[in-house]
Amino acid sequence: MSNNSSGSWFIVLTLLVAMIITLLPLPDGWQAWRPSWVMLVLSFWVISIPERIGLLWAFICGLLLDVLLNTSLGVHSFSLAISIFIIQILYKRIRLFPHWKQALSIAAISCIYIVINFWLVRMTGKSQQYIPWSAIIVNGILWPWVYIILGSLSGYFKVK
Repeated sequence: MSNNSSGSWFIVLTLLVAMIITLLPLPDGWQAWRPSWVMLVLSFWVISIPERIGLLWAFICGLLLDVLLNTSLGVHSFSLAISIFIIQILYKRIRLFPHWKQALSIAAISCIYIVINFWLVRMTGKSQQYIPWSAIIVNGILWPWVYIILGSLSGYFKVK
């Protein structure tokens, strides 16, 4: 590993893994419980290294999600950009919170992400019957684990 990369490959790898996990099939009854993996991973990177990860990354990841999930272009980009913008504003506070308070903050921000996503999908004419409120709870529950695991791995791979 060269010193010049400073772990960029690892950031891209974690986002690709999050996208792959998002594509994994779930039974119909569990779809409402699907976590927003890309939003969680992007949130971690924005909180950890806000000088490197921001709105451009959110926009690009959102476009990739739109292509992968066959939604109208810009739906996930806009939702992720708004969510990441809020995290960029609050990252200093969120970083200082204990894990349970971080989880509540991320759950609130993922609520914004999911509601905006639902609204945009409905505006484009797709039939999405309900807002998956349970996914917000799952995002909050998963956040401490995502934070601890990615924090350990980013330290191991010397991501700066």
